Amino acid sequence: MIGCRILDTSWLLEFYAVPKHFKKPRHERAIAQAKEVSSGKMFVTLPVLFEFANHLVRVEPGGRRRKLIGQYRDNVTDSLKIETPWTIVGEPDGGALLRADTLIELADRFVSHSGKGYSLADISVIDLAARLQEQRRVVEILTFDRELAAYAG
Repeated sequence: MIGCRILDTSWLLEFYAVPKHFKKPRHERAIAQAKEVSSGKMFVTLPVLFEFANHLVRVEPGGRRRKLIGQYRDNVTDSLKIETPWTIVGEPDGGALLRADTLIELADRFVSHSGKGYSLADISVIDLAARLQEQRRVVEILTFDRELAAYAG
């Protein structure tokens, strides 16, 4: 069984130390978790990247915001070129872009989970975890959300 990790928005907020969204002990834990990944893979879904970017645009002061957005851009660019620091997943086949049918499936699942506190990003993480588990992979969801972490396995 091959292990892998899926990144959630809450983990990215801690890893990047986004002002007003991180706590030092959790930031240190996220850094340590990222260093442990050498033998496994880290995946991030497009909805998580979009949700995370929405947090970045609200960071003050502007210099800190520009620095974080630059780091984000560099990580996304590297991920698309060489799948480091993570692999961006949009489609079940591993493609980085979302096709219309996949977006409709996510929207349908979003409607069916409404009221449970799940965002579109959460649903994309849950779906990716299920797909990876079907491939007999051990999945860890890097998150600070206990409900979302329960979908690991």
